[in-house]
Amino acid sequence: MIALLFLPMLFANVARPQVGEDSPSFRARTLAGTEVSQDALRGQVTVVDFFASWCQPCREGLAELIAVRQKLGPRFALMIVAVEGDAPALKAYLSEHPLPEGTVVALDNDGLLARAFGEDRLPTTFFLDDKATIRHINRGHGSGFRARAMRWLSVLAVHRQ
Repeated sequence: MIALLFLPMLFANVARPQVGEDSPSFRARTLAGTEVSQDALRGQVTVVDFFASWCQPCREGLAELIAVRQKLGPRFALMIVAVEGDAPALKAYLSEHPLPEGTVVALDNDGLLARAFGEDRLPTTFFLDDKATIRHINRGHGSGFRARAMRWLSVLAVHRQ
């Protein structure tokens, strides 16, 4: 957790992607041991959620996203970016809180994904259209997150059809 105190210094000169821009280019290792890249996001509406199991707002936000996924069904892909640094703690959390089928858990122990997305705050969630263009960004979750996510994803899913 001490490393988090230095995040603002790491991101001082990093441009944050904005709504309307393409998702940053990236490659990451998944918890399942495979590789995921920006190309995997194309062709489907995708939620990219920066997460750590020790972050209570992250846990609450992920629960909200799972509820939205249960309501909307598999109309969007879910990619969790774990900035955990501790795979056993992450695995323990996920064994108690299973993710929807098909959810990708990208490991970001080195902070490269967070840097690519210009993120220094947890939780942050990016909502991408089927062309991997950023359509909405939600920093911090708080009150109303589920309703916003539901509204945004419903609109993105309709435009995809």
